[in-house]
Amino acid sequence: MKKRLVLLITLVQIASLLTLSACGTASKGNEGTAANDTKAAANITKSGMPIADQPVHLQGLVAKYELVTDWNEHKGLKDYESKSNVIIDWDCVPQNAFEERRNLLFASNDLPDFVMRAGLSSQQIASYAAAGQIIPLDELIEAGYAPNLSALMEADEGIRKSITSADGHIYSLPNISEADGRIASSWINKKWLDKLGLEMPTTMDEFYQVLKAFKEQDPNGNQKADEIPLSGYKEKASNGNEFFRSFYGSWGFGGNSGMIAPYMDVDDNSKVRYIATDEKFKDMLSYFNKLWEEGLIDKEIFSQDMNQVVAKVDEARIGYVAKGNNNLWMGNNRSDYVQNPVMRAVEGDIYWANVSPKVRDIGSFVITSKNTNPAATLRWADYFLSEEGTAMARLGIEGVTYTIDSDGFYKLKDEYANNPNGLTVDEALSDYTIFQGGQIPQRVTQKVDQSAAVLPEMIANKDVVRPYLVPDEKLMIPNFSEDENIQLSTYATDIEAYTEEQVVKFITGAKSLDEWDNYVSTLNKMHLDKYLAIYQAAYDRWNQQ
Repeated sequence: MKKRLVLLITLVQIASLLTLSACGTASKGNEGTAANDTKAAANITKSGMPIADQPVHLQGLVAKYELVTDWNEHKGLKDYESKSNVIIDWDCVPQNAFEERRNLLFASNDLPDFVMRAGLSSQQIASYAAAGQIIPLDELIEAGYAPNLSALMEADEGIRKSITSADGHIYSLPNISEADGRIASSWINKKWLDKLGLEMPTTMDEFYQVLKAFKEQDPNGNQKADEIPLSGYKEKASNGNEFFRSFYGSWGFGGNSGMIAPYMDVDDNSKVRYIATDEKFKDMLSYFNKLWEEGLIDKEIFSQDMNQVVAKVDEARIGYVAKGNNNLWMGNNRSDYVQNPVMRAVEGDIYWANVSPKVRDIGSFVITSKNTNPAATLRWADYFLSEEGTAMARLGIEGVTYTIDSDGFYKLKDEYANNPNGLTVDEALSDYTIFQGGQIPQRVTQKVDQSAAVLPEMIANKDVVRPYLVPDEKLMIPNFSEDENIQLSTYATDIEAYTEEQVVKFITGAKSLDEWDNYVSTLNKMHLDKYLAIYQAAYDRWNQQ
């Protein structure tokens, strides 16, 4: 009896997940429209609008961000529907329930035509591709049904490499950012430098002297020894050592590939390197341990949140913080801070390695094997990789929510940028845009981006480090086979967690650097060689494409 009751409850739960929808009642299957779709497939255009001469009906599954209007009633999407002649019956699932629903639909093979804001990892893409549940897009791309993506890949080979799976096929559309928001920043208190008559530091030795002066010479002028030379904060699911990573390029790390995984880059001989076992990394730890021992690093750096840092900035107590792609988050005294240059710690090349690849998300959009008109579907999604399509996704409808100035920059109308009813920008645009929550195919450029990172003063700050950025074509996103992903799950978590823990201990002196050899030996015993070999195979594939 109990077994039957459990089974009944389970079936009810599955049924509820299958019917859960925040956007009305999307019908399953293409009954009644299959004939139209087949007819329309022969009339799909390869550029411009409409996409099809005859209406094409599709079913889409999407993770609906809570602030965005029902996608079936969405004014921005309705405007696109009228232009494209592609009509989509949206099955919207609340974002917090989407992953479970998506996984269940793939497990039962009860699939829509495509999935938007799919949130698929490279491992999931490889798995669903191997099962034949999502289709390769290569032939459709080559046939001209993704003109915007094709142009982007032709202009930047790194984009094509980043979205190509281990089996050599492209299965998904990416989220691409070319704007300055992908460049992380660090901020030094220029007001304090000027007051103390100090030059901007250009080496890590000079940086040490500046931090000492910040601590000892009362730059905030309150006659108290309350200055904190270097601070930062702990983000969720981290141990707070992000500030440390911002200095990798000063020690020459990350120049040939960017950081392809936590504590991993590629050396000058194209060999994947676990930098956390490198002697230069040991020197880096020794440097920051010295700062810690001399009281130059905030003792709360590994535990405090952003609001605590903002409070200290407002109290004029902080000299340097490595965080964010702009300084607007830093409170009332943010104008005191500017971007510092790359500070040299070693001979040879140095970099500003704190830049993300153009390709941000590789699993934003996939077409399933149930789709009877993939050409129309790909053309529909590829639109969002155009400047006009990205503007629609992020800003809404031209003339309604935004205008374009004489320099080609997109500007939100004031009632949306500064809503008179006190709505945030995301709330004010909720009927017109779909970018909220991320994970959509798009191409964000300086012209379209509305974030604080592209304010003129922020762009000027980025110019300080721009000459030292790792070139885009070198920034690698590793893609793994299904088997490699399984192997990685055996090694990655333990190795990375152990390293994170030990780095904090070395910096704070909880563990002496005299124990360095034992630390390296422990990592080797955790099969670091096998972990690196998997990444080496992925890099070699990427490098040879």
